Amino acid sequence: MEDIVQASSMIARRAGETGMTRDDLAKAKDLLQKYGDERSRIFDQMVSLLSKPEGDGITDAWKELAEKGSALLEGLDNDVPKSPIGEGLTGLGAGDFLAGEQKVWAENSKGQLALVADALVKVKAANMGLVQQCNDELKSIRDTNSDLQSALNESLEGIKAALLDVVNQLVSRGNDKTRTAWMKEGQAKEYIKKWNESVLQRTDQNRKSAEQKGILKKEILNKLEVLGAAREQLDEKWIEEMYRSSEEGAKALAESGETGEYRALDWARFGASCIEPLAELRDAATEQSKIVFEEILPEFQEESTSKFAALTDDPSKLEDWKSELQDKQEMVQEALSSEDEAIKNLAEGPYQDAARETFDEFRSIFADGMKLLFDKTKDAEDQLRV
Repeated sequence: MEDIVQASSMIARRAGETGMTRDDLAKAKDLLQKYGDERSRIFDQMVSLLSKPEGDGITDAWKELAEKGSALLEGLDNDVPKSPIGEGLTGLGAGDFLAGEQKVWAENSKGQLALVADALVKVKAANMGLVQQCNDELKSIRDTNSDLQSALNESLEGIKAALLDVVNQLVSRGNDKTRTAWMKEGQAKEYIKKWNESVLQRTDQNRKSAEQKGILKKEILNKLEVLGAAREQLDEKWIEEMYRSSEEGAKALAESGETGEYRALDWARFGASCIEPLAELRDAATEQSKIVFEEILPEFQEESTSKFAALTDDPSKLEDWKSELQDKQEMVQEALSSEDEAIKNLAEGPYQDAARETFDEFRSIFADGMKLLFDKTKDAEDQLRV
């Protein structure tokens, strides 16, 4: 306790100059030592607050301790023996000590170091909360998307298989008479109607899945917006700035108390002892911040630009699927063109009329069905373009 030793030297020097009694000098030194011991205990309690902060209440507890310290100093000033030349510590020659201690206790009562500790604790807690929240939300989004993607994949494969079956039905009846008889008997009409119903059902299912996937994408984009807004006060840069302000505040304590011969050396050591637990708080808060902004945030960004960029998790698969459908459509159209010529070559009569009626309806339903298929697929894709 160099400050106490220095103050005792000031008092001893003045005592010899003013004719102070030995008893009064001994009492003054004893009271000064008791103040120093109590002050040291307060220092330890304050450092303990920073070492094991519990968030709310730390600043108030710090200020209460600072008020206690100021009260101890006031009590010391009132209790020391009266000097032949004046009262209190100033009369004993320790006026610089008194003034310096008063100023530094006043500075410490602002609670700057406690405020920083409180902020760092809250930032850590906020980031930990975000980590848990984001992980839960990301898992839920991924699980839901996995189910939606499975349904979409199954539907897309079903549409492709149904179209391939149309091709097979026409090609397998490659003999014009066989295919024409299929048309004439009306079986082709019922077949193409069922195919069209299947297309309607599956494309509606795809649209609904796309809408749900679009909702999930909006959730991701909203979370990215929330994280972006939170970054200003929760990221590593902000945490470091807060910690640096505590370093400056710790240094300012001793500087605020320097008065005349009084150097506030104990306060300089106290300030330095506060930096270590504050650095630990900074490191703990930074660790959680890195998880949020260097791990979780990129995961959300990756989700928005990959799995939720298109109707399917892999956009190339959808493009391949559409290309295959167009190939199959062309094969059907070629077979229908051939069938059209075959029906034209039939002799006029009920047989040709029956074949023509079914064929025209078959071709019309197929054309409308394929247009609807591609239109609704585009509609489904648009659900993801947010």
